[in-house]
Amino acid sequence: MDTLYIEKVAEEFNTHFKKKKIVGYDLTNNHFKISIEGKIFTFVLTNPNGILIEKGRIENRTLLKRYRNLFIREVKTLNCDRIIVFKLVKITVSGRMENYQLIAELTGKNSNIFFTEENGKILFRAKEALTSARETEIGKIYQPPPLNKKAFKEITFGKVTPEGVEKNLYKYVAGLSPLNCKEIAFYMREGMPLEKAYQTFMEKHKNSKTAFIYFKNGKPKILTTFQYSCLSGIEFKIFEEDLSFIKAWDYFTRENRKSDKIGKIKRELSKIIDRKLKVAENRLKQIEKPEKLLKEAEEFQKKGELLKYNLHLLKPGTESVQVRDFTTEEDITIKIDPAKTPSENLNAIFKKAKRLRSRAEHEKIAEEELKREIAWLKALKEKVKELENYEGLQEIKDSLILEKRNKKKKKTKPFREIILPSGKTILIGKNRIENEILSLKVANPWDLWFHTKEIPGSHVILRLERNETPDDEDIETAASAAVFYSRGRESGKIKVDFTKAENLKKPPGTPPGFVIYRNEKTILTTAEKFEKLLRNNLIRFQNA
Repeated sequence: MDTLYIEKVAEEFNTHFKKKKIVGYDLTNNHFKISIEGKIFTFVLTNPNGILIEKGRIENRTLLKRYRNLFIREVKTLNCDRIIVFKLVKITVSGRMENYQLIAELTGKNSNIFFTEENGKILFRAKEALTSARETEIGKIYQPPPLNKKAFKEITFGKVTPEGVEKNLYKYVAGLSPLNCKEIAFYMREGMPLEKAYQTFMEKHKNSKTAFIYFKNGKPKILTTFQYSCLSGIEFKIFEEDLSFIKAWDYFTRENRKSDKIGKIKRELSKIIDRKLKVAENRLKQIEKPEKLLKEAEEFQKKGELLKYNLHLLKPGTESVQVRDFTTEEDITIKIDPAKTPSENLNAIFKKAKRLRSRAEHEKIAEEELKREIAWLKALKEKVKELENYEGLQEIKDSLILEKRNKKKKKTKPFREIILPSGKTILIGKNRIENEILSLKVANPWDLWFHTKEIPGSHVILRLERNETPDDEDIETAASAAVFYSRGRESGKIKVDFTKAENLKKPPGTPPGFVIYRNEKTILTTAEKFEKLLRNNLIRFQNA
């Protein structure tokens, strides 16, 4: 935050709270709080700095206990720097006045709070100051941070250009920031000399009663004390209420905290998803190819069939036998166990073929599950990137760490996957995030999508082959499942809309799980059909 903005904040404190009491203090996690007139003002001492305002009273009764209920005599900035000084006075029981200072240095990463006597003797500091430029220990005389700049009027300028002013003026003039200089340079490009441009800028700042916040990509990025011409065309918000500058800074701080919070959970989720993706992809690489196993099974089956008709060739102690393959007209050699009888060798070969077919089926199922899991994780990763809603991101995080919370619990997979009596598969979302990814990322364009009309519930997908016409029975079952997994489950007959997944669309900025659709048909049904199938074990859960 620049010096001029903090100057306006100090003016507001002085205008609205002069002669009011500071009734309490608190310090937690680099957040220093003061309580005035039923309001709590928090100075955020981390970088970037901030001010928060809220209603309430401070519960801490020990911090600076002796200096509670001090009257605010004056509030101002110090040395054209980002320092707010509260001049305080305490009236003792005997009527004597004692003067103190509460000094808020809002100077970025080196921000601090000092409480001093009138002569500057330090009685309290919020943080240990790691600097050799001044002494800040308790009992020392307070010194402001060194400032190697001068007032504008004290500087003699030679030939200047708007470009030079924009890039360098703030390095020499106290109280100016790079953005301030950019605005001054704008006036110079409009034809003003430097002195006039500076005077115009300072007059606009002095006369302004409202704060402005400028946005980038929907997020607050810049706070100014008036509307800057150099920021023309950028989205902004005006704060015209009382405590305009303090409340604008509060809004700016809270929104950026929210943005930081979202950024943090996004990074956490990306790490979790990447880790799960790596595990799934490694497991997929290790899976034996079902085609290879089936080929081996066919070879053993063939050897068994050939051996069955040539058992008479097996002699005791023989380790191999050569037989004629009449399909290829070639001789093949079959290895056998000399310790086993001909019949035992034959059964062993057929068992080997059977085990290979079983393994091939198992590996095929595992391969399909892993491919679905990888597709889901990739879709989830894309969703995390685009989602700017903290609650939605937290919902994803909760579902991903469910396994960690209870290690004994069976691994939770995305979606409910159910095999219908017809052999068709339906997929059912378990939450808003799953609903959206299921409908917009996982479903094929030709799959059918079901959802209860105007009633919250799970998205249901009926899997179909391309150009396949769905069976009426499967449509009714999928619609009944949509009612079963909705809030209308106990409400009797419910309208269920269904359409092809290609007819779904998500409007920008809408909550997770929200979609719009077209070309829908509507069926009136209940949850009873699906419940009956459940009771009679006529459907199979691949993943519940």
